Amino acid sequence: MPDDILIMVLSRLSVKEAVVTSILSTRWRFLWCNLQTLNFDARQALDNIDNDFRFYLSERYKYTKQVNGVIRSYNHPTLHHFRIRFYLTCEYTSVIDEWLKFAVKKKVESLELDLETNQKNYLHNTFNYSFPSRLSDKSTSIFPSANLESLKKLYLNSVNMRESVLGELLTKSPHLESISIHGSGYLTHIHVGGRDLKLKHFEIVECPHVVSVYLSDFGIESFTYVGQPIDLHLSGLPNLKNVVMSQGLAGLSNTVFGQIFSCASTLQTLSFKIYHPMKIAKPYSIRQLPNIRKLTLTIVVRRDNCLLDFASLVNVFPNIQTFTIEVRYLP
Repeated sequence: MPDDILIMVLSRLSVKEAVVTSILSTRWRFLWCNLQTLNFDARQALDNIDNDFRFYLSERYKYTKQVNGVIRSYNHPTLHHFRIRFYLTCEYTSVIDEWLKFAVKKKVESLELDLETNQKNYLHNTFNYSFPSRLSDKSTSIFPSANLESLKKLYLNSVNMRESVLGELLTKSPHLESISIHGSGYLTHIHVGGRDLKLKHFEIVECPHVVSVYLSDFGIESFTYVGQPIDLHLSGLPNLKNVVMSQGLAGLSNTVFGQIFSCASTLQTLSFKIYHPMKIAKPYSIRQLPNIRKLTLTIVVRRDNCLLDFASLVNVFPNIQTFTIEVRYLP
């Protein structure tokens, strides 16, 4: 059987299972090293930890040992996707730094650091691992090169990142198209802009200290914000078609609509999550968004709340084709 077929079979196994095949024969010994995806997803171990935290120390030891063993043996020159999925704090900074060095050395295209438990609590971010603060100084940098030429997608969960690091990351990653940041404790004032950016998808979720987000003058196509109400400015974004907003108790106020109206000519899809239906803006006070084709509302309400006002929102979107309302009742 050709190696290409065997590698295809290996790609359907977990990393642990794929590595075990190396004992089958001499031919199989390094075949797994041709895999372009290393997905260290410890979902089952996290389930055990959630059920009984006494498992944490033993599971953490096994997890880090597995990752370290694999990356020491992996000898392929490039790596398409590298994913870490386990609950790790700043206590493991030096270990995670080494994993990042490995991924960047292999010219990784998609990098995921998902360091949260299954039971997410983004308010407790003091002990998060911090994304490296030195990118370009070769003498002190985590990364061996000033540029992250190959990186196209970055997903960070429960990883602290400062605005200066985000800005430098965008500068040093000329092909970066997608950034998702969940549960970062350091971000406050986010400024992203510049016509040289290739960034198409930007997501900020439950970063509790964010105060403002300014996006300007680049080709972003979709933007997601989930968290407390912020000062949002969107300008010079000719390709922005999809916006997802969830601003806590802000509901659908005039302020929320005002924040996105600057992109009214390009927006086609809107999604809102609303926690306070009494704060919905009156449709007659909102300027129309004529190009919206799809509107999705997720409404968290008490059972005695009246939702009739939401139906009148169709007047704000005269060319809407799909209008979906999902209702979630508070206990």
